Amino acid sequence: MFSLLLGLSFGNTLLAQDQYKLAGKPELKVKGTSTLHDWEMTSAQVQGKAEMILEGNTLKNVKSASVTMKTQSIKSGTDKMDALAYESLKASKFPDIAFTLTSFRVLDNNRAQAIGNLTIAGTTKPVTFNVETGTKSGLVQMAGEANIKFTEFGIKPPTALLGTVKTGNELKLLFKVSFQQTSTYTKN
Repeated sequence: MFSLLLGLSFGNTLLAQDQYKLAGKPELKVKGTSTLHDWEMTSAQVQGKAEMILEGNTLKNVKSASVTMKTQSIKSGTDKMDALAYESLKASKFPDIAFTLTSFRVLDNNRAQAIGNLTIAGTTKPVTFNVETGTKSGLVQMAGEANIKFTEFGIKPPTALLGTVKTGNELKLLFKVSFQQTSTYTKN
């Protein structure tokens, strides 16, 4: 009987369900177009946490995740463009942009879809990010992108120079982040 129980316990795969927080320098970008030129805004000031399940060095699932960024941390390198963006994003009324994961689907060993609720300028909409995953030096690394529109979030695309420069409605959101383990518990 003892040998049967011992055999059954070794037959189960142990999955570590770990708590993680954002580590290093997260990179979040917004890319868009205008009648003058393509543009990009970047932020590295992000807070985030996640609960993930790894099997060895392979990410098996993300049970929960949330990421928050200060709206005014997004920078273009041009003060005037930043000011127009903050006005459009209603930054004084809604100081944070947030993403909360609702589901995570692994497509293969290093590709997944992260589906969640994105809140911008006080409006929350579902968004699907296509994500590449990997592990290195104890960090879970993720890079992903999603396409959204200003108007989906109740935002009028910004204009400049008395309306002669118009921003396109389509945006591409990109991120590159690393999560570091903060605690672990194991379940069979």
